[in-house]
Amino acid sequence: MDLEQTFKIVHGYVRADLSPSTAMARIIDACEALRPHDDWARFKDLPYNEMSDLEDWICLVLSTEPPGALIAGLWFGLFNPVYDKQTVADIYVCGSNRFEPDSEDNDWAVGPDWWPENRYAHSAILTTIYQIAYDENGLENDAEYPLCLAYGALATKHLLSIYGRNFLHSATKTVGVATGFDSGDFILLGNLTDDGLKNL
Repeated sequence: MDLEQTFKIVHGYVRADLSPSTAMARIIDACEALRPHDDWARFKDLPYNEMSDLEDWICLVLSTEPPGALIAGLWFGLFNPVYDKQTVADIYVCGSNRFEPDSEDNDWAVGPDWWPENRYAHSAILTTIYQIAYDENGLENDAEYPLCLAYGALATKHLLSIYGRNFLHSATKTVGVATGFDSGDFILLGNLTDDGLKNL
């Protein structure tokens, strides 16, 4: 699939006011129209609204090693680690004392100032997306790229809607937030404030 066209689809639904399951369903439908394949039905069946594992993870991060008062940007990075000798997809969180609201440049996230020990989520959904995508005769990156990016961004929004204030300090008025691939595209989700996540 054309990555630029796919990114626009994901970006549009991520920024919309939709539940994770609804947004993922619409993204999957759009992707299926571009690249018909039986596996899209398998992706539709995943419980995208069930994020208790990610909620437990972010609570652990915040309770054991909360970000400092100087953090200006949060990066929720998507990558392909090897867990138990198997390559998967996962997400992690880190923070930087600088932030640039540039949709094409995420250099501010490189060399993070906040690099918590429990930064890796070990996401069940991202693992399953990767496994289905790279199953025999699977969709591979045609599924991994849009679905991991979409779910990572939607999960970030969900987590910040509940625990966002815990990332802020009295001296911190706003914190920029982005989610994306360490080696590729990302989505600027907005500025985190006392009133929640606000679009840039």
